[in-house]
Amino acid sequence: MFPNINPSSNLFLANLQIIQNRMSTDEQQLSSGLRVSVASDAPDQISEILQTRAQISGLQQTQENLSTVGSVVTSGESAIQQAIQLLDTATTLATGAAGTTTTAAQRLASAPQVEGILEQMVSLSQTAVAGQYVFSGDQSTQPTYSVNLANGNGVNQLSQPGAPGQIDDANGVPISTGLTAQQIFDAGDTGTGVYPSNNVFAAVNGLLTALQTNNVPNVQQALTNIQSASAYLNNQSSFYGGVQDTITAANNSASQTIVTLQQQLSNLQDADATSAALDLTSDQTDEQAAMAAEGQLKPQSLFTYL
Repeated sequence: MFPNINPSSNLFLANLQIIQNRMSTDEQQLSSGLRVSVASDAPDQISEILQTRAQISGLQQTQENLSTVGSVVTSGESAIQQAIQLLDTATTLATGAAGTTTTAAQRLASAPQVEGILEQMVSLSQTAVAGQYVFSGDQSTQPTYSVNLANGNGVNQLSQPGAPGQIDDANGVPISTGLTAQQIFDAGDTGTGVYPSNNVFAAVNGLLTALQTNNVPNVQQALTNIQSASAYLNNQSSFYGGVQDTITAANNSASQTIVTLQQQLSNLQDADATSAALDLTSDQTDEQAAMAAEGQLKPQSLFTYL
């Protein structure tokens, strides 16, 4: 104890400490921009603040996921568009080969180009993004098909993947992430060697075989099948376009919700810079006035100056 410190000095020191605490709070708010930095700043609001922060973080993660899936979907749609262009070329070749004036030698000369189309089609079925095969469903670490001209559809199926996964939007609504290579390029393959007309691989390989054997009726049938396969691929492209639109809408919705939540969070925790600056100026004035007033008092002891 310091008995020489009188009650008035104790009161002065206590009031000075209050003023300095207020100044410290003002300075903290101005430097951090936050009115609530720790739980003790607003115990009754901290739960709502933490919940709002968690909601924003969750929505930002959803946006990251949507962006990743969006890249995969865009790559898938691009691959299908390229496949459609390849079928357009195959249609042109088949139309020419089906003509009555075309010779066997001319048909045979077209065969390597059609074989190249099949190889490119298989390559498109192996489209990958960041080491993950876009059309391999739940087995995205490996391609689904390789070329094998000995088979009726011109390919070997290397795996039997399950359907591609889904991603949830900000409201928990699932969004499909795409289709498998079998659904797109090898539709209706039941393993029996009989393929529907919209089977892309089989249509192209059928044209290749018909050209190599100079079988005009089969060339004509291959032309019909290629046209059917092209219409089918256009439908698959529309599916991917719809997925892209859904992802864009989901991302926009998440962005709008984040803006709303950030405003709510700002209202809960951000400092009023103007008010804090005015309070700091007022507190500094109070401190100077208190020090000046205390200095006018007759000293009672050395401790009075502390």
